[in-house]
Amino acid sequence: MALLCSNDFCSPDDLGCHVGCPTVAECTYFQEAKESAMAAGVEATPAELTGRRVSWTGSAMGLSDLEPLAARSRLLFIGLAGVANAGKTTFLALLYSLLRQGQSVPGYQFAGSHTLPGWELLAGFLTFEDGSNQVTFPPHTSRNAGRVPGLLHLALKDEDGNLRDIIFTDAPGEWFNEWRNHQTAELAEGAAWIHQQGDGFLLFADCEELIGPDRGTARNQLQMVADRLLDQLGTRPLGLVWAKSDFGEVRTTIRESIQQRILSATPRNYREFAVSVERRESQWHVQVLEAVAWLLDTLRNEPGTSLPPLARPNIDDLFLLRRSLSA
Repeated sequence: MALLCSNDFCSPDDLGCHVGCPTVAECTYFQEAKESAMAAGVEATPAELTGRRVSWTGSAMGLSDLEPLAARSRLLFIGLAGVANAGKTTFLALLYSLLRQGQSVPGYQFAGSHTLPGWELLAGFLTFEDGSNQVTFPPHTSRNAGRVPGLLHLALKDEDGNLRDIIFTDAPGEWFNEWRNHQTAELAEGAAWIHQQGDGFLLFADCEELIGPDRGTARNQLQMVADRLLDQLGTRPLGLVWAKSDFGEVRTTIRESIQQRILSATPRNYREFAVSVERRESQWHVQVLEAVAWLLDTLRNEPGTSLPPLARPNIDDLFLLRRSLSA
């Protein structure tokens, strides 16, 4: 049966006990709901009552799912921005596919994820099936998807052994379509939240559209999203990703127009990357990993992002001396 709880904020089926009880059978809130369920002739099984659940489901996270991670380390939010079909979700799928193949983000080692099934769901579309050597692309991220913004977790360790918990946003491009036109529109709230919460950003330029017949419109839309991101950007890093680079070279005039629009705001930390799922240019895949490494390195080196220094042990404390921590 579906587990019910009298605490409106609790979802025991998905996340276990909201107030931290090891099993739902020990929770007073659940006991209240249990009595009501028994009166209605519905009773949970012993396994459901005593089972210990992890605090995540493995799927893309929602905001309430971040609590266990936030208790472990400071989360780094990487916001992926761009209009619909610009390549944001495919970038995430390609990133995970490369990690799954044994490649690594330069300077970092893979240390786990709380959303492995969520990553696998995306990466599966880039996997060969039935020996056909044909891959597809992840489906469009709909604004009506179950938990948006979809938050995907990746844990990496740097060369010093420090753990970095990174959250990537997988948000529908329609949010940014609305945000570029009407900053306070209801459908733009998600994009505004990403801009407010993000520690760093990747802005996606769709090369397929920028070399197509509507390239002028695509350029203007990209520049408007860039303007929103650059507003109160501060020292947060912004990377421009030339997605779908296999479609060809964007006209110099259009490329320079986009670059000058961004550089005119004098972002403190800015860099460009060219990526594609195709393997004709080896640098395309490499730059997927380099984009993530650049963001993390920049955030690590920026003032205010490092951990505070640890206090030195008191050599007069006999307990610490006993534990040999002051040596």
